[in-house]
Amino acid sequence: MLLILKKPFLLEYIPHRYLEAAVKKPEEQIAALARAYYEKAGKYLTIGTVESATGGRVADKITNMAGSSDYYKGSVISYSNDLKMNAAGVKSDTLKLHGAVSPEIAGEMAEGGRRMLGVDICLSTTGIAGPAGATQGKPIGLFYMAVATPENTSIEKFVFGGNRIEIKRSAARKALELLKNSLHDYLKRLSSVPLVEKHVVTCFLEQRDLIMILRRSNKVSTYQRAWAGVSGYIETDAMDQAYTEIREETGLFKNNIRLVKQGKPIEVVDEQLHRKWIVHPFLFHVLDPDKILIDWEHTEFKWIKPGDLSKYTAVPGLDRALRSVMRR
Repeated sequence: MLLILKKPFLLEYIPHRYLEAAVKKPEEQIAALARAYYEKAGKYLTIGTVESATGGRVADKITNMAGSSDYYKGSVISYSNDLKMNAAGVKSDTLKLHGAVSPEIAGEMAEGGRRMLGVDICLSTTGIAGPAGATQGKPIGLFYMAVATPENTSIEKFVFGGNRIEIKRSAARKALELLKNSLHDYLKRLSSVPLVEKHVVTCFLEQRDLIMILRRSNKVSTYQRAWAGVSGYIETDAMDQAYTEIREETGLFKNNIRLVKQGKPIEVVDEQLHRKWIVHPFLFHVLDPDKILIDWEHTEFKWIKPGDLSKYTAVPGLDRALRSVMRR
């Protein structure tokens, strides 16, 4: 589904503490939106780029921001048609029919890049920077840019003036603005859908200053292959549910564990699932680690240092839940 979208960037979406950073460069605004979303949802929206005529300038600007690796996952510089097909998933028939500089190619670059890079949102650029390359109906400075999200792909057309360097510079700047506007619109659309509130327990098991994390299988309904604690929907009392989930997911009974701390519930919003998770965190000491036997909900488990949790792709808010029960 292809849509042509042109909407202004709305500063009021960003919390006031982010406004000072958001009124300047678009890459700063992108960073502010990404961090605002993380603060609300407990995870980052991931971003990628597929560039042709801009030659990596967009990626360079994004990665100039400290901490950009939290949300920016990478880029494909698909300068040749072969690489557009092999790395970005562009169809050869589309290239033959419409040419490399066309709205159709921009859309396929963004959509293919989103799949290949494994990101939520992907920006693409394709254009003619000059001084050669113009054809009938396609002048020097013509660019098409697209942004693909899980919902749709938006495409815009631009024509820039100047020499080759000036055109590339202008195109990169406009691409960043387009990404910023599209990111804002995407977050705004997600926020307009009512959230369903669900209460869950998340239990951390510890031994010898290590905590256990489990990798969720493809058989569970949410967050497949992400790392998590022992977790589940609360059907009765939170404490009773914690013991039930531990028994079902690890094979440990009450006499195999000892409660260390029950943390205060935390809220974790997942706009994409339209859920507000109310997470009830627990920390248990394992007395008999050799008796652990995981069930179908997980494929493996690891004992890690608490400070190493950030190295793993985890379910939203897991780091916050862990901090709430760690002994000080």
